[in-house]
Amino acid sequence: MPEYEIRVLKDDRYSVAKTHERMLKDDETAISVAMGLACGSPFEVWRELECIYGLASARPLSDRALSLIGR
Repeated sequence: MPEYEIRVLKDDRYSVAKTHERMLKDDETAISVAMGLACGSPFEVWRELECIYGLASARPLSDRALSLIGR
C-alpha cells in the first residue's frame, strides 16, 4: 500500500496547519480520508513527491474522486 501525506491547510490555502501520514489503498481512498480529516478546510494529498489533490496538483481527477468531492 502506498504512503500518503495529507496536508490540512490554513485559510490562506498555502500554510500547512496539520499533517497526517497514512498508508492507504489508493488515491481515491486517500482523498476520501483527507476530506474527513480536513473537516471543510482546504487540503492537499501527496503520494511521495507527487501532489495528487489540491492546489499543487495538475493531474485531472478520476470520476470516482470527483464524485467523492461532489463535483
